[in-house]
Amino acid sequence: MNSLGCNGQSIIIGHSSGAAAAMRLVEKHKVAGLVLVAAYDSDLGDELERNSGYFSRDWDWGKIQDNAKFIVQFGGALDNLVPIQVQRRVAKKLGSQFHEIGDGDHFFTPPFPQLIDSISENMKTIEGSA
Repeated sequence: MNSLGCNGQSIIIGHSSGAAAAMRLVEKHKVAGLVLVAAYDSDLGDELERNSGYFSRDWDWGKIQDNAKFIVQFGGALDNLVPIQVQRRVAKKLGSQFHEIGDGDHFFTPPFPQLIDSISENMKTIEGSA
């Protein structure tokens, strides 16, 4: 993970397919936090997603949980690319702090205020326990 400039104090933020990449990264490396936006756990029937390789093996949900001090997830109820049911399923498997935003879509124009607030609050918790 050094090639990315990340370590156990880093917060990894992934959006959409970046969320899948972030989850795969955290399966193998310890981080301070994992923040997922519009996360999903399958190729959703899309050939490009299938070819990404992210979905060619089972997820190690327990390892992701163990390797992140906190996991926060944001899902838009109006997302037309990743169904909200899929986002809820990922949240349940990860045991993440799940924030479902009723008027949220696929979040093509971040940051949204809830994202920044959540990262700040979780960092205070980590710093307070150190």
